[in-house]
This record gives sequence, structure tokens and C-alpha cells, in this order.
Amino acid sequence: KSNPDVIFLHGSAYILPARFAALFSKRRSKIIVRETQANHLKTNIDWLYLATAMLVADKMVYLSTEYKEQVKAKWSWLYKEENSAMITNDINLHTFKKSDAKKNNSLFLLGMQSRLISIKDHITLLDAFAMLLKKELPVKLHLLIAGEGEFKEVLIKHAASLNISDKLTFTGMLEEKELVHFLHKLDIYIHASLGETMSTAIMQAMACGKPIIASDVPGINNMISNNQTGLLVPAKNAAALSDAILQLINNNQLAELLAGNAYTFATAN
Repeated sequence: KSNPDVIFLHGSAYILPARFAALFSKRRSKIIVRETQANHLKTNIDWLYLATAMLVADKMVYLSTEYKEQVKAKWSWLYKEENSAMITNDINLHTFKKSDAKKNNSLFLLGMQSRLISIKDHITLLDAFAMLLKKELPVKLHLLIAGEGEFKEVLIKHAASLNISDKLTFTGMLEEKELVHFLHKLDIYIHASLGETMSTAIMQAMACGKPIIASDVPGINNMISNNQTGLLVPAKNAAALSDAILQLINNNQLAELLAGNAYTFATAN
């Protein structure tokens, strides 16, 4: 209705209605598609949407050279270099930075931020957290999960089935200032996921100087070096995630080393 000059799509799923709208717009809207879903998680219909986008969009934007090359290999006959651009994610290091504020020492806070959707691995995070709560620990734990999405009710019910609801807070969607505060108060940032393309959430946690535990999956293991800038654990492995969290709880020196290395990587890159 607004007859935009440009229609920008975050992903390819709405390429057909966007193309239809563009054809009948007064300005013959240009369409830019920013393709972000991890390639190894794409279904056949996702690949079909992407092929359609490559065929009819005016410009395709990819997050990394590696990601672009994977798409090019899959749909080489549709790929057009002149219609492709590579624009990486980035963050503002004046906003996402270390904090000198004192944390609440009465609670040891774990946290993750993302959309609450099935391709994230929140279920494993909740299972690992439940395992931790059954151990004798030197600290009191609380888990914060930031974000919104269609999977939220599933997670709430799963937490209730594990009897951990009182140790868990869903913060909802956070604005940027709230998100910075969220990261600053965490003792460990955890990113449980089945796959990423270029995780902004991990970039933000690194810039805030947090020790990070994340899934060893594409889109994460090319950003975090295991035992250097964070700890990588297999996806869908609650025991491994629980052990990694416990390792950092019991080894503050390692946690500080990982956090320092993550911060250095973030500021350098």
C-alpha cells in the first residue's frame, strides 16, 4: 500500500508475494533478500524459496563468503555474481562493551538470548540446567532466557516438567539498552543452537567480555575457538553442556581467560 522504492526481505519465504506486490506498485519496487538461515538446516521448501529469490530478486545479500559459496554450489545455474553481495553482521563496540559495575554475588547467572524457535536448542539448555540443579554447587544458579517466539509455550511447559520454573526467568524481547544490561549481569553466556549463519548474539557476548559456552555447529564453530575464546559442546547433548557449565563454575581462572580472549577477538575483528 505504501508503494515502497525497496522491499527488503529477511529470508526468502515471502519472495512470491513480494514479487507480486512489486509488479503492481507504482514505483516498480526493487526487492533485496538478505538470506540468513543456516544452510544445513534448510528444508527442501526453504531451498526452493531461495532458488525463487535468486531468480526474481534484484539483489541477494549473504552474511559470509563461506555461506555464499555454499549457496552458489547448490544453485550454480541460478547464481549471478552481479546480483550478489556479501555484507557481514557487525555490532557497535561503543554500545556492547565491558562493564565495571559490580554483579550480584548472591546468584550465579546463566543466560541466552535468541528467537524462541525450534532450530535453537533451548530444550537441551533446560535439560542441562536441571542436571546442574541436582548437584551440590558452590553457588546458587538462575537461568535467564531473553527473546520471544512461537516456541515459548513449549519451553515454559518443559521447564515446569523439570521442576525448574522457579530458577528460570523468561525476560521477553529486550531493547538494546536492556540487552546490554542483560549481558553485563551474566556470569556465563550460553548459546545452545542447532545451527547459525553468523550469530550476532555471540558477537555481543564476546564484546561484553563474557565466558561463552556454545554448540559446536556451523555458524558458531567458525567464530569460537574451543578452549580459547569459549567452550564448544555437541548440540542436543545436555550432559556435555552441564559439564561445561560446571567446569566454568569451578574454574574461575579458565572463565576469565576465555572471557578475556573473547573480548580481544571481538575488538580486533
